[in-house]
Amino acid sequence: MFAPTHDPRQEYPVLSFRFLEKGWDFEELSDEQCREFVCKWQKRSVKTWRELSQIDRHNIGSEKLPKREFKPAIPERFAAEDKFMVFRHHGNLPMAGVKVDNVYYVIWIEKKYNELYNHG
Repeated sequence: MFAPTHDPRQEYPVLSFRFLEKGWDFEELSDEQCREFVCKWQKRSVKTWRELSQIDRHNIGSEKLPKREFKPAIPERFAAEDKFMVFRHHGNLPMAGVKVDNVYYVIWIEKKYNELYNHG
């Protein structure tokens, strides 16, 4: 029933905090922000990557932003990345990371608007 499809777009997202940057992690978030983070990922977890790609970025969908938009230094292991995938957690506060196959590696979680990048 859970055999891989070999097409990451047809698989369900796996969330990883392995590369979460210090100062951009859950310790920095309020209890409400943490709760919303988990609630939104619960909703995302029942969608395939293809389904998520069709959902509005300000809902549970995502967008990709160029690395030049981000204020914190890009971790060396991700220096070759041109764009980072951004999801929202509490309200429209973003989190950013990279997707490899069906795994989304969270790097930064914003706690206050315009800390991660200028929202314009």
